[in-house]
Amino acid sequence: MSLFLIKSIMAIFFLLAALVAIICMLNLMGRTERKISATLLRRMHKGAGFVFTVLYFVISYFCVKYWAMVGDQLSVRAVFHGVLAILLFIVLALKVSIIQFYKEFMRYVPVMGMCVFILAFAVFCTSAGYFFLRAEKVAARPEEISEPPQIAPQGDAEQGAALFADKCSFCHYADSEEAKIGPGLKNILKREKLPYSGRPANPDNIKKQLKTPIFSMPSFAALSEQEIADLLAYLATF
Repeated sequence: MSLFLIKSIMAIFFLLAALVAIICMLNLMGRTERKISATLLRRMHKGAGFVFTVLYFVISYFCVKYWAMVGDQLSVRAVFHGVLAILLFIVLALKVSIIQFYKEFMRYVPVMGMCVFILAFAVFCTSAGYFFLRAEKVAARPEEISEPPQIAPQGDAEQGAALFADKCSFCHYADSEEAKIGPGLKNILKREKLPYSGRPANPDNIKKQLKTPIFSMPSFAALSEQEIADLLAYLATF
């Protein structure tokens, strides 16, 4: 199971916690007659808020590590996702600060709670939602026909090892089929199909995955033909 899938599953519980919290808040502040006692609703709201906050920081930890590895190769979607996540943190921090220290502004808390839920939903859609939609699209797509192989420059496995350590080792093992963040790449050129994309496992389709990746893998469109050949030569040693 890849880290992207684990993170996306955690994001489902993150969104569910936000939904429970907002439902409890609406019942507390919008209904005079309730089927559940106000005390229980407050406890549920507090518990859901705690789960929501913990999951936010856990998921953020993995995202920050991933962004640090990718650097300036982040996609527009990932940048937008990050901006939304930062806005969510700011609004959540203000809401908690008002509740704890600035109770004279309590009248703004319900609106801020709604903003937290809306931002949480947007953050979910731009990450886990995108992941699951792409997974469904790939599963439903008919198998692509491999393009005719192109003549590629001769690769240098030693140069490829250095390039792999710099660009790929954060997410992939080269010498194992075990998943790290992305799938393990041992025997990648000997397999029938590539992981995730389902394309035939050949150099051209590996190049396509590097240039226009499936799922949340960053694009390495800046890699030269020689660098890709070096990477392939290195992967071929396992």
